[in-house]
Amino acid sequence: MVKMFKYALDLILRRKLRTFLTSLGIMIAVMLMTFILFGMTDLQSAILTQFSSVFKPTDLYVSSQDMMGLSSMMSAPSKEAEKKEQVIVNEEIKEKIEEVEGVEDVYPMFILSGFDVYLEGDEIPYPRSFVQCVNLPGNHSMYTSFKGENPILKEDGIFVSDYVLSFFEISSEDILGKKIYVRSTTSRLLVPTTNKNMISREYVFTVQGVVETSNNAFWITADKGLDILVDIGRFTNRQEYIEKVGYSQILVSTAEGETLEVERYLTEELGLNVISTKTIVDFISTLTSGLAIALVVFGLISALVASIGIINTMVMSIYEQTREIGIVKAIGASNTQVLVIFLIQSGLIGLIGGVLGLTITYLLMKVSDPFLVEILKEQGFGSITQFFHFQPLNAIYITLGSILIGVLAGIYPAMKAAKLDPVKALRYE
Repeated sequence: MVKMFKYALDLILRRKLRTFLTSLGIMIAVMLMTFILFGMTDLQSAILTQFSSVFKPTDLYVSSQDMMGLSSMMSAPSKEAEKKEQVIVNEEIKEKIEEVEGVEDVYPMFILSGFDVYLEGDEIPYPRSFVQCVNLPGNHSMYTSFKGENPILKEDGIFVSDYVLSFFEISSEDILGKKIYVRSTTSRLLVPTTNKNMISREYVFTVQGVVETSNNAFWITADKGLDILVDIGRFTNRQEYIEKVGYSQILVSTAEGETLEVERYLTEELGLNVISTKTIVDFISTLTSGLAIALVVFGLISALVASIGIINTMVMSIYEQTREIGIVKAIGASNTQVLVIFLIQSGLIGLIGGVLGLTITYLLMKVSDPFLVEILKEQGFGSITQFFHFQPLNAIYITLGSILIGVLAGIYPAMKAAKLDPVKALRYE
């Protein structure tokens, strides 16, 4: 076996350039597959890490509607689903949630959209200007950090995210105490609906604190947000709004180990829509897995092209070495031994391509990682320090796969070589 391996290696080294060019196909396929497998795994990990830094595993976001459209994206629409009675998340629902065993805190929330938000002294509005209204203190776990004197929001106070500082090019120290103008508009709506009451409404707040979070928004108290919604919608009072429209959503903090049971009760018993860490993790896993499968198909096509190149090289090698094969068989080599020699040769070509592909991919990952991390941080992935993670076990699988492709591609040429008649082979010119 050792002699056959040495002989196969000698055949490869005789045609170094041809071997290298043939292995390029495998190398490209390996690079593509490596980036797909490693990249999709790392992307999923980065998203989940970022999500975990914002949402605690024990927190649930409850509303009457599918806030992220997850269920509609993952299933076909049906009339039965449309017949489902719409639940208004009002005070009665809030009280039922508070009574559920395992629920620790309940924070009603409102979301203001369709507004332009300006900083005092700046004429350009913040581009993503939705305002969240919830009575969360600045030192709540939803915020990574808080800068300011008083973490409890006042009626005319507002928290701004660190993204706001970046946009308005101002420091956290300088923005504290400045005015924020929230002006109603229809220009921010995807499909504007003319509403006379949405024009020329302005609400003024004082920046009370700066919070670090991936949520690039503004925060005011729930009561103040409700007053604005009552004013814009021309409701009689807060009670009427909550009874007819309800809370935008409710943040529910649960006890450790009780989250799944609370989520089950809210969805099955109260008919509410719930976003939890598990919901997001399942959705992200489904999304990335589907994308990875689609990309793997392209990688397999590349591997198929590479295998054709190996077949071509091996067939040419056999034609060039027909006389030599005759000599080998004449001195006692069996058909099986000749077959194994050429399978080893094709397998080594696959190995060379695999090792080259992994090496280049590893170097590219090391070089590009700092730039990717910087780009991701600019996009809100503040907690990420490294994107690419080289996975030794997957690298071994990929290497074995490249060898297998080489061996499979070499079966036909090897059989062709094994079946050569030694007498005819010796006469071959």
